Amino acid sequence: MQPLPLSTTERSLRWIALWSVMFGLTGLFSLLVSDARPGQVTIWLANPVGAVALLLLSRKQWPSLLAGMLASLAVAKIFYAWTSETQLPSSVLSVLMDAGLDVPVRLIEVLLSTMMLSRIVALERSGENVAIQAMVLLRAALLPSAVIAPLGGWSWAATLGGEWHLMTLNWFIGSTIGTVAALPLALALHTKKPQLAYQQVFEPVAVFKLFVCLATTLWAGTSLPQPFVFMAAPMVWMASSTKLIASLTANLLIAASMTALIRYGVLLPPPTSSWWGDGLFYVSVLATLLPGLFLAVMSEGQRRALKVLEESEMRAKALYLQTPAMLHSIDAEGHIVQVSKLWLDTLDYTERDVLGRYVTDFMEPSSAIHFKEVVIPAALRNGRCDNVEYQMRRKDGSLCDVIFSAIWEYDEAGKPVISLAVLQDVTEKKRLEARSHLAEHDALTGLPNRVLLQDRLKMLCAHHARHGGIFAVGFLDLDHFKEINDNYGHDAGDALLREVASRLKHNLRAADTVCRVGGDEFVMLLNVVEVEQELEALANKIMLAVAQPCKLGDSPDSPVVEVSGSLGLAAFPANGLDPHTLLTHADQAMYAAKRGGRNRSEIYQDILH
Repeated sequence: MQPLPLSTTERSLRWIALWSVMFGLTGLFSLLVSDARPGQVTIWLANPVGAVALLLLSRKQWPSLLAGMLASLAVAKIFYAWTSETQLPSSVLSVLMDAGLDVPVRLIEVLLSTMMLSRIVALERSGENVAIQAMVLLRAALLPSAVIAPLGGWSWAATLGGEWHLMTLNWFIGSTIGTVAALPLALALHTKKPQLAYQQVFEPVAVFKLFVCLATTLWAGTSLPQPFVFMAAPMVWMASSTKLIASLTANLLIAASMTALIRYGVLLPPPTSSWWGDGLFYVSVLATLLPGLFLAVMSEGQRRALKVLEESEMRAKALYLQTPAMLHSIDAEGHIVQVSKLWLDTLDYTERDVLGRYVTDFMEPSSAIHFKEVVIPAALRNGRCDNVEYQMRRKDGSLCDVIFSAIWEYDEAGKPVISLAVLQDVTEKKRLEARSHLAEHDALTGLPNRVLLQDRLKMLCAHHARHGGIFAVGFLDLDHFKEINDNYGHDAGDALLREVASRLKHNLRAADTVCRVGGDEFVMLLNVVEVEQELEALANKIMLAVAQPCKLGDSPDSPVVEVSGSLGLAAFPANGLDPHTLLTHADQAMYAAKRGGRNRSEIYQDILH
């Protein structure tokens, strides 16, 4: 059968029992390694364990945990008193008095430490500056000890005898050193996963350095008259070269080693007649621990900041590379220093092909010249450039049309450092635009074709039917155009058509439209014609522009021919209300002009009279 799962209450009771036992055992260890003489300094390591235990549990569970810790520590003190050769109690009552006074004072100090530690945990979670955390950590060691020391000194004086001020000093020193030795490690274990902490402590390099720290401490304490500087050195070495957990473990081992050396008479305070002489000795012990401790905390903060910076840079680089846009960055000399994945994919290059090369190496030659001579100087002058069109060259040699915008970053001296450019591939857009243009325009002359003519003529009819007004449709056919093709060739005929198209565009108004509808036929939409005289004047202007000699080519030997045309006109609304009727009547008027002798214009049935 599988065991039934534990309830929440049962799990809580097990945690409370576990932490209570750990608190008692740590207190017993503190007694065992400290000076065994009554009233001497006891390096008290148990308080950090109790404070971290309170942090881990909810406040509703604190009374149960405090009761468990009180009982566990009382048992530890009674056990130590009855087994110690140097502190045999005179009676059971004195043992109980010692436990009854000392233990509650210890727990009050634990509560004060917990209040300070909750501030450190909040800073840890918010990512505050480690220097602030270090100061709070120092206060968590000093303030509770300083506040409770007078009460602790009174409890010692009441049970063990001795002077109150001396007992108070010894309590403060022992509690402070114990907290400095054990609290950082206990707190670090509280904020890290146990498996990760175990890995950091038992890494081969960390184990070797821990052994060196312990060996140096024991050697200096047993061999040198002034050993504290040599004891601090390995801790500083550890703090600057290993992870925080390993450094804090070394801090605890060094403190425990020095305490044991003091207990067994190897490391003794110098002879003094003043009551505070021993206190100065223990200040040296504390000073041995603090430099390495603060260096470890600061080094961890620096490593954490560097890690955050590295992760931020990696995220920024990944975002840059994976962003769905063509990006490239160039330095002040024009070398490409970074490109996005879409940039590479669009132009079919790899980073190895691109990084370190000039950006103009990937441009079409004329675009590269324009970029060097115009775009870059303007961008450096203005700090940016917007919507510049040029062509990039793909790896296979084909061209890619792009629209380019960029901004420059400058250093403190005002010199350009790096440019970030955003490119938009408009090759397909331009192709579609060209395709759309060809669908509505004549390829030879660039004029609108029959498709666009029908669309615009429908719009004009609808507009004038709604708002009133007159417009006219002109139908122009060149005279004897077939003879130009027969005598001079089709290239000459094309040149003539292009020239006539240009003449018509330049002699019509901005509101008018001229279209080529096939062969040598042109249709004009003449907008806002008010009276017959205006239409006749416009027709004469058109005929005069067309009937000019035309050179059929650019060479000096190109022939010059006489040009003329026949023009028919139909007006809205008198000659028709829809596109088909107006075009038909204009065509009929054009044929009437041809029958009348060519090189003239006719208005359909003279409807404007």
